[in-house]
Amino acid sequence: MCSAEALPKKLESKISGLDSPDFRAVLDALPVAVYATDQAGIITYFNQAAADLAGRQPELGKDRWCVSWELRRSDGSILPPDECPLTQTLKQGRAVRGSEIVAVRPDGTMVPILPYPTPIFDKSGMMTGAINVLVDISERKGSEVESRRQAELDSRYLAAIVESSDDAIVSKDLNGIITSWNKGAEHLFGYTANEVVGKPITILMPPGHEDEEPHILDRIRNGVRIDHYETKRQRKDGSLVDISLTVSPVRNATGRIIGASKIARNITEQKRAEELMQARLREQASLYRLTEKLHRAKGIEEVYDAALDAIRAALNCSRASILLFDQSDTMRFVAWSGLSEHYRHAVDGHSPWTSDARDPDPIFVKDVAEADFSDDLKATITSEGIAALGFIPLIAGGRLIGKFMAYYDKPHVFSETEISLSVTTAPHLGSSIQRIRAERARQLAEEQLRRNEANERARAAELQAIMEAVPTPIWITRTADCRVIEGNRSAYELLHLPSGSNLSFSAPADERPSGFQTFSAGRMLSADELPVQRAARGEEVENFEEEIRFADGKSRHLLGNATPMRNALGEVTGAVAAFIDITERKQTEEALRESERRLKMALDAGRMGAWEWNLQTGRVIWSPGLEVLHHLDPGTFEETLSDFKRDIHPADLPAVEQAIEKALATREDYHVAYRMRLLDGTIRWMEAFGRFSPPESAAGERLVGICMDITERKEAEAQRDLLVAELSHRVKNTLATVNSIARQSFSTNPDARDAQRSFDARIRALAQAHTRLAEARWSGVSLQSIFSDELAPYRNEDVDNISLDGPPTTLPPKHALTLGMAAHELATNAAKHGALSVKAGRVSVDWAVDPVENRLSIRWNETGGPPVSPPSHNGFGRLLLERVLASDLGGDVRLEFASHGLNCTIDVPYLRGAE
Repeated sequence: MCSAEALPKKLESKISGLDSPDFRAVLDALPVAVYATDQAGIITYFNQAAADLAGRQPELGKDRWCVSWELRRSDGSILPPDECPLTQTLKQGRAVRGSEIVAVRPDGTMVPILPYPTPIFDKSGMMTGAINVLVDISERKGSEVESRRQAELDSRYLAAIVESSDDAIVSKDLNGIITSWNKGAEHLFGYTANEVVGKPITILMPPGHEDEEPHILDRIRNGVRIDHYETKRQRKDGSLVDISLTVSPVRNATGRIIGASKIARNITEQKRAEELMQARLREQASLYRLTEKLHRAKGIEEVYDAALDAIRAALNCSRASILLFDQSDTMRFVAWSGLSEHYRHAVDGHSPWTSDARDPDPIFVKDVAEADFSDDLKATITSEGIAALGFIPLIAGGRLIGKFMAYYDKPHVFSETEISLSVTTAPHLGSSIQRIRAERARQLAEEQLRRNEANERARAAELQAIMEAVPTPIWITRTADCRVIEGNRSAYELLHLPSGSNLSFSAPADERPSGFQTFSAGRMLSADELPVQRAARGEEVENFEEEIRFADGKSRHLLGNATPMRNALGEVTGAVAAFIDITERKQTEEALRESERRLKMALDAGRMGAWEWNLQTGRVIWSPGLEVLHHLDPGTFEETLSDFKRDIHPADLPAVEQAIEKALATREDYHVAYRMRLLDGTIRWMEAFGRFSPPESAAGERLVGICMDITERKEAEAQRDLLVAELSHRVKNTLATVNSIARQSFSTNPDARDAQRSFDARIRALAQAHTRLAEARWSGVSLQSIFSDELAPYRNEDVDNISLDGPPTTLPPKHALTLGMAAHELATNAAKHGALSVKAGRVSVDWAVDPVENRLSIRWNETGGPPVSPPSHNGFGRLLLERVLASDLGGDVRLEFASHGLNCTIDVPYLRGAE
């Protein structure tokens, strides 16, 4: 892997002086949350610090974008995972910085963090994924700039570790299964990470080496490190490679060995060089003088001069030159004798080999005129007076670094001795050049080291001064038993203790501090439970919240971390803890929670939701309550004006847009009522109110307001309007009915008093039907109730003189009024002249509903009364039955004046149906 960003020179030089580290072990041990993804955002690695920060164990290969259960922006709104900083890094191919977000744990805890995502590219420049560093900035706002700088440095350092490692770095578990595979391993063994991760390490074992892995795992399980173990391994293409192997145990946060990290270095070229050295020892005598000069050389120019002299003497050539690859892998002249500037310029950069050529053979051209050169190159060489020449490669450290050239003025046949001497001379020259370069690099490294040591001393003094100057309380113990704990000035001021006094509750009784006690979650802590003591036992204590209660009743709330201090052997030698005072924040948070609780209760009680429209960004934010009103899942509102308009009823959308335009034009309050259509097709009424924030607001000008569901109010208003219209209609009908009753009662009866009584009775019957309808809100009246009410005054329970029988039947208002009047006339007639006028008389009423024809049939039957004969004239009752029922209800009435009593059959349309 390689970072997408260039490292600062200072950091790069520091890293270049270190041995290649076990990057997986380094990442696992870091107290900083780190995780990595592939180019699709799928999580491929996380360390324990990342899991602790997230409050959960992420699922490798499944979780995407982030390790957290949920992300929020700093304003509390939901941040979709596909919009988080790491997603932007993968989309844009660059590091994203400065975006403060909030990680929400599964238990609801919110942790403000600064992410530092950095893309990872392979050597071809293709992005293969990203690495993200999450810095917990909980209540450390005062140190926010330093935190971000440190996080940036950590991110760059981690990327530099991966970038600078040319060795194969592989991690495996205790079963020998490969868990990580870096680019160096891919180059060395030929396998990509996707091909080997999850497979046994034995796929690299060549025949005859199978028993090595069990012995290695046994030593790792016992915590034994294996250093520089030379062996052979098999590449993907089947070829063998010599390697030097270093294997280290990998431990988790508790110190338990959970796997191993291997660093494999390719020593094939080293082996070859050793073999070649043995073969060349026989030739050293003849080159003694050259070797002596080269080794005495103090500078690169002396090496070049000695080499040119040796080349001319050994190969008996008139001219010679030395060319080396520069940083762009172009062959350049560095030393020469007898060559013109024109010729050097013309052939500069020409080479028969590329910089990655392996073991190139020397090339000897005995006659330029016969050589297979291009015409231009041949003309250039000939014009310089060169007739023959030799190309001898310079190898150093198994790598081609350049060449030296021998030139002849005439065609020349190279003897075996000349060829042997040229081949023998080349390694000495290459080694000398490399030695001078290495010496120069060593001098530069030593100079850099001296500067680093001076910087570290200055930094130590600076840190001591900072520790005393910062307003953050700091506790330090330099022994694992914590018998003595010191603090900085802020710590002593916080605890109201004199500077230099012992702050340890683990100290002897007469040395312990007094005047305060430490609590966490309402429980007083023992000495062993305090953060510094826990860290001194090797534990990393993060985000520890405690309360200091003083003897005078006052208290302060603190939040901080404690970490062990270790020596070069990894042994715990003490601990340090740093805390910040969060008392005011706790009080503010409690007040804020109470305020939010009251606001939420008020909004929920009023079925309201809040919204905000940022006029600069166009972003629309809905409260969770507003999403509930729209039947949306939390966080699914897309925060755009178009998403808001999507649910508005098309008929009301112009009115809403007009109200918005008017508010924007006048900057007056926004108010509109509209219908919205939910996803299930339901129509709900909404009323919105909004007001503009001051334009000088730091967040920009916004339109802020609430929406409330007024569907019930709208339905009530519609019902009220309907009832008013219905009442008006009913009143008109009722007045017409009263007018008809009055006309019939008084025009057909010459006896005014009797006519008055009949009129009153009929009006009471009409009023009774109205009462029943009013009780049912004019939705309908039971047919049985109509007859029960009219026959109730004549019922004699002792003789059971009235019988009602039929299915439950609800009459609409018009049917109820007309049939109620008909029942009154039938009952009154029976009481005056029919069956109810004598004690032995009986009235039975039954009805039935025909659901097919939608007809209601009612039969009135009188028995046991006085003899009945047809009336000589038609009274109001008969007129009502035969005419009104027919005209008002479209019914059919049949009257039979039988000798045993009146029989009446009423057949009317029944629109409601039996219930």
